Amino acid sequence: MKATFKVILLGLTLVGLASRTKAQEVTYGIQVGSNYHMTSFGNKSVKDHNGKVGVSIAGFARIGDRLFFQPGIGASLLRKEYKFENVQKAPEFYQLNMPLQVGYNFLENGDFKVRGMLGPQLNYDLKTVKSSAHTDYKKFSFDGRAGVGVDFSNLTLDAYYSHGFTSVDKTLDAKNRTIGIMVGYKF
Repeated sequence: MKATFKVILLGLTLVGLASRTKAQEVTYGIQVGSNYHMTSFGNKSVKDHNGKVGVSIAGFARIGDRLFFQPGIGASLLRKEYKFENVQKAPEFYQLNMPLQVGYNFLENGDFKVRGMLGPQLNYDLKTVKSSAHTDYKKFSFDGRAGVGVDFSNLTLDAYYSHGFTSVDKTLDAKNRTIGIMVGYKF
């Protein structure tokens, strides 16, 4: 009897919540673009470090309207160049990225929107890369990401900056820093 009463009470609660909950707008999209990876090194023996251009592709869901949540999943090729232990290095990173951003549409005029976004980004390196004879870059890293974007009808244009909060290599004391531009299409 108690179990039946609990099920009925739970059912009535869910019906009540569902009748009061406003439906959220969900938009899906894909993006492709370019990135410039410029790692910061805390190890002062790293010399001549330069960023290089890479590529990115991503999918996203935008949940909400004026204030929105935008989770995504993407793949990036990140490249850099530096000198360590008198050896020139030019590693390439094949990375899965998962940004989890909260955004706000600052300007809306028909099909035209200008928005800002901010949130964390989780990264996973698909390939093990050596930083020295004795150490590898870490597989997981955590960044903060901020960006601005423009929507015109179904087309999107985004610019972002991603800053590493975790060191991706203990020996080099290296942290991610990436800027990127993405163009996309919303469904």
